Amino acid sequence: MKDLYFSELRRFRLLALVFAVANLLLLMFFNRLEDLLQSGTLHGVFLFIYILIGLGLAIMQVGAYRKPSQWAWLIHRPLATSRIFTAMALSAFTVLGVVIALPLLLVLVGTDINSTRVVDVRHYFYIVHLLAFAMMAWMAGAHACVSRSRFVIAVLFAPLLLALHMVSVFALLIPVGLALAWLTWITLKSFRANREAPIRGTGTLLLSALPLQIGLFLLCIVVVRFVLVSGGILVGTDPLNTDYPPKGGLIETERSEPSEEIAWGLSESDDPRAESWQTQMPLLEPLRFGPWLKRFPVRHQFSSLNLPGGWYEKEHETSWTFSHDRMLFLGRNPESGAAKGVFGRDGAGDDTPFEHVPVVAEHGDLLTRNAFYGIDADTQEMVLRYRLRDDETFTGLPQREFGRIMLLTNQRLIVLREDLRAAASTPPLLADWEIELPRGPQHLQSVTVAQLMNGWLTSFVYGNGMRQIGLSQFSEVVSPWQQV
Repeated sequence: MKDLYFSELRRFRLLALVFAVANLLLLMFFNRLEDLLQSGTLHGVFLFIYILIGLGLAIMQVGAYRKPSQWAWLIHRPLATSRIFTAMALSAFTVLGVVIALPLLLVLVGTDINSTRVVDVRHYFYIVHLLAFAMMAWMAGAHACVSRSRFVIAVLFAPLLLALHMVSVFALLIPVGLALAWLTWITLKSFRANREAPIRGTGTLLLSALPLQIGLFLLCIVVVRFVLVSGGILVGTDPLNTDYPPKGGLIETERSEPSEEIAWGLSESDDPRAESWQTQMPLLEPLRFGPWLKRFPVRHQFSSLNLPGGWYEKEHETSWTFSHDRMLFLGRNPESGAAKGVFGRDGAGDDTPFEHVPVVAEHGDLLTRNAFYGIDADTQEMVLRYRLRDDETFTGLPQREFGRIMLLTNQRLIVLREDLRAAASTPPLLADWEIELPRGPQHLQSVTVAQLMNGWLTSFVYGNGMRQIGLSQFSEVVSPWQQV
């Protein structure tokens, strides 16, 4: 077993070193361009690349023994098949560790020691998870190489979906470990002398067939949707890719001007004032926004969401980045790299940790799931401006228009105004008006607000939860439900 392990390492030592150096240079390059540790987009890109590397290694390593003569040479040696598999898996783990984990660790430790950028424990566990996902890809590739059909590569999709959860890196160890163990077991059982023989054991058969069926099902859905959408675009019937979308459909409503949207809703109204409101619409500039804040960050999550997690304060030349370990914002001068203190729940210099990971909005606003904070630009103090009910969550970033602050939640639209008579540097908020969501948060597409001379008009547009593409509504027009 030891001889086989070292012989496999010798096969790929040069290739592993080349890829490791290339990976290191690539990581250093992107870390120079931006803060690599806080970029969720780059995290996803590198995860995809590392999965491809794991898959490619399996094809090169195990696929080389796919021919019957080579497979017989490998499998008919004085070693149990389980030990042969273990030697090859351990060699692949070592190669992937050198190619993936070692460059990541070097960049991470270098950033942690030689800079004031935020480095949390979750970033070190991120390396563990990346290596685990690469090994899942290797297991799936090895399983496909030694199976009768190469389509069994689809077994990779189900464990990947089970392993990708919006949880902390510590909790993620459980599904990732189970998924890796799952793939390891079925790959181990596929290492047998007669590859054409049926799989033995009901449990092994179920563990092999279940992810294969799920994976092929998901693959078929993706392929069919791609064909239908591409075909619709080519023949000019897809409503999302036409100059003039179908009349009365949801796409036409979304593409319309906010004033037109409200006017369409008023045209169906029985209110005697609707006609007068319609004539005012061309003179108004309504505000349209929606429930585009789909989820909030989780502490120690696997990767950063594509939401603002910090801000740059030009006056004090300080860049604030949130630390999941300390639950505080840590400041640094991006030009000199000098540390600039902490920013806690009461503002700059305060080390009181936040209860939840906040999202940074414009105009010095911070949001958690149910709390709205404001930052004073002069004093750098932070005050709690509004707190939702216990069962309520923000679904959109604060909107400032018409001299009001509008907050969209999963239950209502809240409109507040600042009490300018107060002496406080951050004026307290007074309730102006609010309205419950007419159909709740499900399938809400957008909210449009217009200020009239003597009141307000609010339009809520709902869809049916499905887009007009692919298998969803390929030959139908989705009629929006609107209430003004």
